[in-house]
Amino acid sequence: PPLIGGLLRFLKGPIIMLREEYPKLGSVFTLNLVHKNITFLIGPEVSAHFFKAPESDLSQQEVYRFNVPTFGPGVVFDVDYSVRQEQFRFFTEALRVNKLKGYVDQMVVEAQVSFLLSLYTLQSLSQ
Repeated sequence: PPLIGGLLRFLKGPIIMLREEYPKLGSVFTLNLVHKNITFLIGPEVSAHFFKAPESDLSQQEVYRFNVPTFGPGVVFDVDYSVRQEQFRFFTEALRVNKLKGYVDQMVVEAQVSFLLSLYTLQSLSQ
């Protein structure tokens, strides 16, 4: 896609754009968005290369630096590779299906509390 058109399409809806490009370009393709090449690996067969590649070949930290505010400083992509690997081992254990099933009741309570607080806030603002 042309530089500006490609960027506009991406900003308008990256999922839609990727769904359009995938059949034409395949599971691995690179798009130029404002003079920045972004390579997409779509599907488990090819995305595994990204997650299993040595840090010296493909830096997840560089790619995901924008995501630091999501997890906070000192977590996941704001730490060096060895610490990140240790954190991922912890996450992997905590996010196994059998463990996640044990979190459901607490997640439901937290969602309900959040919903009720939002509803209360909206009602307070409308008065």
